[in-house]
Amino acid sequence: IDLPANQKFRGGEQLKVTSTDASGNKSTAAIVDVKDITPPVVPTVSEVTSESPQVSGTAEAGSTVKV
Repeated sequence: IDLPANQKFRGGEQLKVTSTDASGNKSTAAIVDVKDITPPVVPTVSEVTSESPQVSGTAEAGSTVKV
């Protein structure tokens, strides 16, 4: 099965796949779960100095940030 290159799916979506023969007979559906394999965007982090030891920044919503 080939899907158009511009067709994008989100992680967690389900695809229902069937096949139809030349006589029009349709198979039962196979369900496929779409896996999210795209890594999150690199987080941004403020500069940390001896005068300003606080760390702040932003990251993709729902991601876990470790320092």
